Order: sequence, then structure tokens, then C-alpha cells
Amino acid sequence: MGGRIIIVGGGFAGVKCARTLRKLLPPEWELVLFNRENHMVFHPLLAEVVSATVQPKDVGAPLRQLLRGVICRAEEVTNILPEGKRLFYEGYDGQVRPMHYDHLVLTCGNTVNLSLIQGMDEHAFPLKTLGDALALQSHIMEQLEKAEVCENAAIRASYLTFLVVGGGFSGVEVAGEINDLVKSSARYFHNFQASDIKVVIVHSGKAILPEVGENLRQFARREMEKAGVEVKLEAAAAKATKEGLRLTDGSLMKAATVVCTIGTTSVPLIAKLNLPKNRGRLVTQPDMSIEGMPGLWALGDCGAVINSLDGNLCPPVAQFAERQGYQAAKNIVASIHGLKTAPFRYKMQGQLCSIGGRSAVAEIMGLKLSGRFAWFLWRGIYLMKLPSFTQKVKVGIEWACDLLFGRTLAHLKADRTRRVGRAYFGSGDIIFKQGDPATEFFVIEKGEVEIIAELTDGGSETIAILGPGDFFGESSLLERALRTRTVRARGETVCMVLGRNVFNQISAALIPLKDAVARAALRRTSMWHNVPEVRTILSRLTLTHFLEPLPMPPVSLETSVETVIADMEKFTADACYVVDKEGALAGIITRSDLLSALEKAPLADPDSDLPVTEIMVMHPVAMEADEQMTAAIATMRDHDLKQLPVIDGAATRKPLGRIKIEKVVSYVLAEMVGRQADSQETDSAENLHGKAITGVKARKTRELASHARKTLEI
Repeated sequence: MGGRIIIVGGGFAGVKCARTLRKLLPPEWELVLFNRENHMVFHPLLAEVVSATVQPKDVGAPLRQLLRGVICRAEEVTNILPEGKRLFYEGYDGQVRPMHYDHLVLTCGNTVNLSLIQGMDEHAFPLKTLGDALALQSHIMEQLEKAEVCENAAIRASYLTFLVVGGGFSGVEVAGEINDLVKSSARYFHNFQASDIKVVIVHSGKAILPEVGENLRQFARREMEKAGVEVKLEAAAAKATKEGLRLTDGSLMKAATVVCTIGTTSVPLIAKLNLPKNRGRLVTQPDMSIEGMPGLWALGDCGAVINSLDGNLCPPVAQFAERQGYQAAKNIVASIHGLKTAPFRYKMQGQLCSIGGRSAVAEIMGLKLSGRFAWFLWRGIYLMKLPSFTQKVKVGIEWACDLLFGRTLAHLKADRTRRVGRAYFGSGDIIFKQGDPATEFFVIEKGEVEIIAELTDGGSETIAILGPGDFFGESSLLERALRTRTVRARGETVCMVLGRNVFNQISAALIPLKDAVARAALRRTSMWHNVPEVRTILSRLTLTHFLEPLPMPPVSLETSVETVIADMEKFTADACYVVDKEGALAGIITRSDLLSALEKAPLADPDSDLPVTEIMVMHPVAMEADEQMTAAIATMRDHDLKQLPVIDGAATRKPLGRIKIEKVVSYVLAEMVGRQADSQETDSAENLHGKAITGVKARKTRELASHARKTLEI
């Protein structure tokens, strides 16, 4: 009698479980292992891949060579139905297929959660896979090459600064390896020295390596600082940006490289299971089975397994995962034969951490070690724990070479052509500067940016504000020229970023986009060309000069459309402003927006009112009262607005009032007519030819008014 056992995940727990089951079960039992990658990653050595000490291919053990007699499938499991003992996976052709099982072992671990800190997902490097390690290694070497040719001292310092967020095992090891790599490589460069390089561990706790004893922590910090690694404690990261890392105290650590070693979350497959969880990990019984689900087991990082030795939750570390894989296999075999299963019980053998500089700290069987001997011990133990004999030989040779020769500076430089990505910018961050090379096109998803013109006298002028849905950077890309303006984030801003090649391909194929981009480029470059007088008049004024009260009191997001219509009629208002719970501007409803209610009302729930969020303009562009009118008019023209909200500040966005285009145009026309009248001659000839002068004056006034309307047409 046989059956099918499926293991999902090819890490330490999954591989050990599969190997043990194959030894204990007869060939009639089919063993299937699903893993998206066709290799097992030996995570403890990823930091060594970053520093070019170990070749990446030697850290990944091919599953097919490791697991003889096991069917390995490099496909993704998308869903599980425990009640019917079926799972679903995405096949080679993209089709989802089912597969029945008798026993299912979940060892799919966890995944990186860079969204834990704003901007990390866009601007930081994780270290979870071989791809992550290779990308980080390539990036580090690229920063050294940029620093070598950079003429700006401040920018060069940014290239030579490497920030590692997290002071646990992963953070300390990767910081030590990066420090070894960049400091030992500095002698081959001419434009900087090893002393110019900064490697910083940013840790929110009071000490690094909280998992080990106090003496070893102090030793680790002392040795790392001696090697040149700066340790910044009780420093919590608030957000990552293009410029570096901003801390919760508001300070900015400028760096071109940020490595994030904190933040994990459940993989989507585990997250969607409607089963009890403990901090995202599946709650198991003492034998690692799932209560009420016969044949379902969870272990490793995705299982909340209780260690019966001390009653505590097992830590997500390799030695526990490997031991759980072995014990789970024995329990499955016992379950098949109707025997009693055993609870998981294991005593940690020790902990090891390399800190760079051929030094390490270790706690093994109660014995505390540090220094060079601990480092040799660390290498020896991990060498023996590599899953295949081939890996042991190759890594051993590479480590021996590392003792005799320097590390290679060669790195695989992947195709750097940007496709479609996302970028996060904090308040005040410069997205690009006037004069920078144009390589990317930006579309705003969230937040606002200001377009700034750098003046010849050294000053600057804000000429427009852009918000969600707007784009920028197009004119320089179209002309393949340097940036003609500086763009700065007014608050927390997220942009979709397209590289030049993708932008050109999409705009060439999508004619409406190409036309819209061309119109925007023309509109933004020829704003004041025909009527410089209008710019002269408005340049000395701020929004305060034209500020008028809101047409009616603001309403909340919970207000119904029916109530808004009644209030607009009551106050004879042409617009309604919507605010959130903090009083910040969230949207605007104009008379034309009310037509949307007629379209959406039939589709709405008949038992509830249609909320204003269904028809309002979300997150409208707004400006502060002390900003220049030239920027306001350019913004209104760019967004086809007839009114512009005025707020108290970019952070709070509380509406103070609005400016209307009619009031601005009326003021400009009056000023232009007055200036023209003042310029006319007032001598006696004017009286003799009054009618002719009046005709000329009227004609010129009409011409000026026409030009003004052309520029201010919103």
C-alpha cells in the first residue's frame, strides 16, 4: 500500500524531511517537493556571497541532486483545501491544476516584509535569496566605481556610505562582510581611501546581537568598531529615500546603499489559510500536525511549533528547522503505521556569528568563544552543514583561496535598463535637479511635487505643483537633453518610474499617451511666452491676495451625496470640499461631478446612501497661501482647474479657502489696462486726437485681454 506525500518548500526543514521520508518509506510512497527555485539556499552564507568570498552557485544546492527518489517541481503552490486533501499549483503553461495528497508538509518559510518601514521596498536591498545577494554585491562594486570618477565630494561620500538596518545575526554578518570587501578593495582605487568609506549598523535596540551573552555582544561591537564599522544604537529607521535613511528623530543619514535585514511576514499561501496562527505562523500540535486537519503538518519558519523541552516557541533558525524536518518525517511514518507520534523536543547546540575581519563570536554547548578561533570554528561547522559533498569541497577550496589571495573586484553587471518600478520620496527630497541627465519618466501615485526653476541670480522659483495622476520628466526625455527644471517632493510621495527605453516604446505604440505627453511638454514650456506682462503682474503676488472663503462648510468622508446636493443648493455653492477625520483636505466635488451621481446611483446599494467618495475628486492638488501666484496659475492651467484649494501646510492640508480663475483674470486685465493707460502721452496732442487715441487704446486693450485669456484659459 502506498500514497502521496507532498512537501511545500525546499529549505532546511523541507529537504531534511524529504530525505528522511525517502529512507523510511518504501518506493510505493510517492514523494513530491514543490519549490519555486530548483535549488536549496544555504542562508548562513549569503553574506559571504555579498562579499565575493563564496561563489553564488556553491551556496545553492540543486534539489534534484540532493533528493534522489523525490519528484521535484519548480512550480508555485497557489492554494490548499485541507478538508479535501487537495492543493492547487500553477503549471508550466500558467494553468492552475489540482493535486491530491495523503500527507502535506508545509515548510515554505516566510518572506521579506520591506513595507514595515516606508520606502524600504523601493530603496533598500533585502538579503533573502541568492538573487538578493548577487544584486547587492553588484550594487556595492558599482558604488565604488562611481566614487572613483565622481568629482562632487558630497555625492562621493554618499556612494561610499553603506547602511545596514538591523543589528541581529544577519545585519552584523552582512555589515562585517561588506566592510571587509570595500575596505580591502580601496587600495585599487585612486580617488578615495579606505578611511573615506563608512559602513554603519543602524539598530533600534540597546545592543547588537541580543541573542548572545553580554560579554560576546561587547566583544563583537568592540572588534567591529576597531575594523571601521560604526554601530548606531537606539536609532530607529522611519523611512528610506533616494538620499538615504531618515530616522525617527528626524535626522537623515545620507547613503547610496541601504541594506534591510529586518521585517518578515507570512508567504501568501500561508496567509490565505483559514487556520489558527501565531504571529503569522500556523499553530501546530506538539507533534507538528495541525489540529482537526488529518495529514496536514507545518514546520520551519511557517509553523508555530512548541519545543516540549522548555515549552517555548521554536525560534526560526536553521538548526531547529532541520531537526523539525527529521522529527516530522518520523511522525508521518508513525501516523501511516497507526503508531503514536512524538512531540518535538530539541536543545539548541549553540549560536555562531561572523563579525568580519576574520573574527566571530560563538556560544556552543555553554562554551563562549570569540576572535580568530571562533571564526575558524564558524567556518568549519558551516562547511560540514552544507547539504552536499560537492558544496563542501567547492566552498572549502574557495575559503582556502580567500586566506591566500585578495577578493575579486569583478562583478556581474546586470542590464541596468530601468523598466517599470516605484520610488518613494520623503518631504523635501530632490527627485532630480536641473542639469541632471534625463533617464526616467515619473507618474505620481501618491503625494505632490513642485517644479522649480533655478534662476541665473542663484535663487529659485516654484513654477508648478503636480499631484496624483500627473507625470513629469517628459520634455527632457523627448529631446534627449539635460533636465531643465528641479523637481522636489512636497510631502511623502510615491511615483511609478519608467526608464527611457520603456517610455519611448510605450509612447510610440500608444498614440494618445504620446499626444498627451507632447501637449504637456508644450504647455509647460510656452506658458508665459506670449504674455510676459501677465507673469510680471503675478510674480509679485501670493495666493493670499486672491484668497476667498470656501463656498460652504466642508463635509466629512461619511457624508452622503444626497446631503451634499442639498447643502450646495442651500449655500448656492459651486463646489463642496471634503475633509478627513483630522480635517485634512481629502477631495472636492464640483457641479459637474454631481452628474456622476446619476450614473452610479443605479449601481449602488439601494439600502444605503451613495457616499461622497464615489464621485469626488480624490486628493486634489492644493497650495499654501504664501506661495507665488505664478506657480498657482501654472498649476491650474496644467490641471485644467477653475479653482484651486488653499491649505495651511503640506503636512496638515487643512483648507483655508480657495482662489478662482475669474478673480485672477479680472485683476490681471485691470492691471494691464491701467498700465497701458499710464503709458499714453498726456500732452495737448492727446486732446486734439482724443477719438483716435481712444480707438487705439481700446484696440490695444482688446489685444492684451485676448493674450491674457489665452494664457490663463483654464
